[in-house]
Amino acid sequence: MTSGRNIWLAGICAASVLAAGLRLGDIVPGWVFRTLCTLALGTIWLRLGQQVWHRLRQRQRPWFLFWNYALPVLVAIPTLASLSDDVVPVDQRFLAAAATGAVLACIYRLIYLKNKNMRKKIVAGNWKMNTLPAEGVELAENIRADRNQVCSCVNFIVCPPFTHLGGVIEALRGSDIEVGAQNCAAEDKGAYTGEVSAAMLAALGCRYVILGHSERRQYYGETSATLNKKMAQAFANGLQPIYCVGENLEEREADRHFDVVKTQIEEVIYNLTPAQFARTVIAYEPVWAIGTGKTATAEQAQEIHAYIRTILREKFGAAADETPILYGGSCKPSNAPELFAKEDVDGGLIGGAALKAADFLAIGKGFPQK
Repeated sequence: MTSGRNIWLAGICAASVLAAGLRLGDIVPGWVFRTLCTLALGTIWLRLGQQVWHRLRQRQRPWFLFWNYALPVLVAIPTLASLSDDVVPVDQRFLAAAATGAVLACIYRLIYLKNKNMRKKIVAGNWKMNTLPAEGVELAENIRADRNQVCSCVNFIVCPPFTHLGGVIEALRGSDIEVGAQNCAAEDKGAYTGEVSAAMLAALGCRYVILGHSERRQYYGETSATLNKKMAQAFANGLQPIYCVGENLEEREADRHFDVVKTQIEEVIYNLTPAQFARTVIAYEPVWAIGTGKTATAEQAQEIHAYIRTILREKFGAAADETPILYGGSCKPSNAPELFAKEDVDGGLIGGAALKAADFLAIGKGFPQK
């Protein structure tokens, strides 16, 4: 994908040089040259804008659309007309707008290059099979009450049990705290006793769903084949999957952790379209360090997160640099700052600490201050 971007950029440059040469040689009329320049600048404008778009948080995107797209059209064309006593040809108006847009897109791109890690900062709470419905609503209300103590740049997600979803969603309505489910069915509907479909979750107001969690793989025998179906159901219903990968103690001690994680990614994530991948969050779980008495260091977390991003980059190119990768190995307020300081750790999938509002929010304070 990266090479593809280089090809289109080289093509635009070559076409621009050729058009300039033809114009200097009076081989083509001026309007043809201006049209070619407009197309070249417009392509650069759109492509650079697309790259920045995926880096922005949801609430930043309307402003970006205005400044990067609407403003050049609303300002450049009238300004050009005011500088001339004659009627400005249409091709010159479009060229002015495209040139202005390309300059603005380059500025946005430079900002992106200066701040390479503009990925979402996410703290997601997996409540697992804990709390009763009333307790879950109370927990959600407590999180909401003190949410303003944490930077708005941190995205909080809570994933309560199925029975709590309606109450928790209602308790968080109007806030920026998102709600996700802990699982969804592999089928859309039918005679599947005990299952909850992605459509049902979306209808309640869920935005996210955890898929491939180590406990689902271990206790319920979930395979890549099953997870491919669940991922398809999630995307079909507008849910964003938090896809979990990770190795157990035996695999870690056999030095197979890289192979295990690579397989889990290739067998599921590699089947996504670029648009689906752009909506995916990855969570790494060091299963070997959960409840075993062993501890995963921040350096070990960074090592495997960087490897995961490398594997993602092999398939999706530069888009992998925009994918949040969360750490799911006993993240607490005490170790969050050390973990989140690592370049490829973009947040945490929190277990036990997510059941206390103060601890959950304190983890959100662990991101480096810039």
